[in-house]
Amino acid sequence: MLDHKNIEIIKTIKNVKNISQASKELFTAQPNLSRSLKKIENNLGFKIFNRSNVPLNLTPEGEILFEYIEKMEILEKEMFNSINSLRIEGKNNFIRIGSLSFLSQYIIPNIVPKLINSYPNLELSLTKYDSSSFERALLNNEIDLFITNRSINNKKLKSTYVTSDKIYLIFPKSISKSKKDLKDFSNETFYLLNPIKNLRKSVEDIFCDYNFYPTNIKMTSSIMNCVSFVLAKKGVTFVYESSLSMINPISNCEFFAIEGDYADITIVYRDPFLEDKVNTLSKIIINYLNNKNKFLSKI
Repeated sequence: MLDHKNIEIIKTIKNVKNISQASKELFTAQPNLSRSLKKIENNLGFKIFNRSNVPLNLTPEGEILFEYIEKMEILEKEMFNSINSLRIEGKNNFIRIGSLSFLSQYIIPNIVPKLINSYPNLELSLTKYDSSSFERALLNNEIDLFITNRSINNKKLKSTYVTSDKIYLIFPKSISKSKKDLKDFSNETFYLLNPIKNLRKSVEDIFCDYNFYPTNIKMTSSIMNCVSFVLAKKGVTFVYESSLSMINPISNCEFFAIEGDYADITIVYRDPFLEDKVNTLSKIIINYLNNKNKFLSKI
């Protein structure tokens, strides 16, 4: 059986007619893509592409395969149409929401009641996923929508930009207030999340743009752990604006905003008929964050 990932692989190769170009489109190495294609063909029992031709073209078996892929995609769309009809009639008003652990702590509990107020008959389930697994969960129909803080590039999924979530550097008050540039903190210990976390990915983008990289980095498992080390005057860290008002380290810390947009709160979903609820949820999140972050302008 072909899953969505395998279909995406062979559709990309078919569209660009070149393994090397397809590997760039899929953000993977060419040898890895060649191995994946060979595995797909071995599982199917036939060759999909005629590699003796440049550019690549489909074998007769490959032509038939793509005819049925197209039919399956049409059936999938019809399925979502039928499911949406039930939702509209109120017979199945249930949405499964996924979010990052950080968002599930600081934002989700405050916005869900407002979403239910907008849709009184709505039933919800909430699940935490990490940044590396939520796209698979959406494609496998484990959840209906996901709230994240980095934009995505997956043609199988839809996404709605909600708002930019600024990133702040926070540091103990014992460190000079005159420091307003990352390079001023070159001698400090930076407490950061592990590289697979969204905040760490955004921080790496910041280091690249600022042409600066700390010489002393220590990794921790959560934003709160990072903040704890700052409060203990052990070093500095980064936090999202959306979490800053909840952490509220103002009495013990100084902070400044990093210029630029490095984190975008985004709602990702697959079913196009969720668009109305996604737009409502987007407005709820914006209103909530605007109210929560007003205190920042007073500092």
